[in-house]
Amino acid sequence: MRTLTRYILRRHAGPFIFAVIGTTVLLLLDQVSKRFERLIGKDLDWTVIAEVFIYSIPFILAQTLPMAVLIAVLYVFSRMEGDFEITAIKASGIPLPRVMAPLLVCAVILAGGMTWFNNTILPQSNHHLQVLLRGIGRKTPTFNLREHTINEVLPSYVYVHPGMIDREESVVHDVAIYDERNGQESRSIYATRGKMGFSEEGEDLYFDLEDGVVQVRMNERPHAFRRIAFEQMLLKIPDVANGLERDTAAIRGDREMNIADMRAEADLGAQMADAARSESLVYAQAITRMLLDFEQPLADAPISGTGARPAGRTRPPESEIVDWREDIPDPERGRDVDFSDRRDGFPPTRETRAPAEIAPEAQESPYPPSGGAAAPDSTTQVAESAARRFYSAFDAATQFQSYAEREVTGLRRINQYWVEIHKKGTIPAACIVFVLLGAPIAVRFPRGGIALVVGVSLGIFGAYYVSLIGGERLADRLWISPLWAMWAPNVLFGAAGLVALARSTKVMR
Repeated sequence: MRTLTRYILRRHAGPFIFAVIGTTVLLLLDQVSKRFERLIGKDLDWTVIAEVFIYSIPFILAQTLPMAVLIAVLYVFSRMEGDFEITAIKASGIPLPRVMAPLLVCAVILAGGMTWFNNTILPQSNHHLQVLLRGIGRKTPTFNLREHTINEVLPSYVYVHPGMIDREESVVHDVAIYDERNGQESRSIYATRGKMGFSEEGEDLYFDLEDGVVQVRMNERPHAFRRIAFEQMLLKIPDVANGLERDTAAIRGDREMNIADMRAEADLGAQMADAARSESLVYAQAITRMLLDFEQPLADAPISGTGARPAGRTRPPESEIVDWREDIPDPERGRDVDFSDRRDGFPPTRETRAPAEIAPEAQESPYPPSGGAAAPDSTTQVAESAARRFYSAFDAATQFQSYAEREVTGLRRINQYWVEIHKKGTIPAACIVFVLLGAPIAVRFPRGGIALVVGVSLGIFGAYYVSLIGGERLADRLWISPLWAMWAPNVLFGAAGLVALARSTKVMR
């Protein structure tokens, strides 16, 4: 039996290594074709380009290793059955499952190693790759700009929306520039044409704009703005380095985290959903009490989480009602109307307090950003404070809708990260599934040759990854749990492999 085990493993070693190299090179070439446009014209050193593709290899390997297992199993078992080796092994009293046993053990070991790889090495390589690509994208902005898209040139401050780009001349047409560098005002610049260039030091970016207008809006008076037309304008954006800079402190995405980090992010989503449900319940209870006890003035009810009974809302006395219409001038007078001190577009009344006048405890978030548990009275305070602004059924419906949207956002955050957590084990487990599925198919069709290997491999790969992507979409929409979304393909394909194995065993008998 040891001789047979060594023979089976030796027959699979060569095709497996060849399949790993072949599929990895093919997918790497696909990555080259996709990123070629982003790398040309950047004046990059060859080591930077090589670094991009080196950091792409771990992500590709995570996909190609299960593929290589299926290709090797299909090829070897098809050849062995074609050479009547499987028949001879069966005649000696050794069943097909025993022949597959060494491969299943190796597949289990490979799946465990891939799970460790996906949780430790892959997130780091993905993070380094994204940092490098972001740095390359900022190196020469003219090549990074996309037409009909808002492009971030200076993070959080300057955005460019070009209509058409002439990359050879570094000229943009029908361009809009949104400048938020001045904290007191916001500028929107529209020009029919503009040429981009860097200073001699390569740190400052210049726009030579033609035939346009500048709209300036004061942040303190958002209802008013200035409009200035120009024939030619030189806009300078300093500190936009043309060199390659790597922002290692950038926020990591879900594919750049390990399991522990993603579990922490999922816990924040759970806290968000729980806080939204708690606030919705307290808000409903507060409105109910207000409607049942509407004689007591609102000012008598404390905003606290001590369980004190909140009072209902009554209309203020006529002497306290402020007629905001008196602030509107006669159009003939030409006096400006200033609504800057009015919240949410509504005129101020004596019942409306500015945010600075609200008690500090009433402004606290219902769930802390640090990930700690929400204070029991904080949720009550926020919900009862919202209930005090209740005027009509429309207000209540809007508030309940806001709670529902926050709860859905939290649930989607949970599913997003748990999908990636399960995916770190689902794809490695496909190695075991492909051994169970590939060997019976190859034995059943012994003379398929390369056509069988290529056709069956592409069919199984396509169906498997479409199932994974479909499950991920369903989990993102909260239709199914992340567990079933990611593991259902393995269960289905594994069951199909066991059925095929049972049928091939009966045929051989």
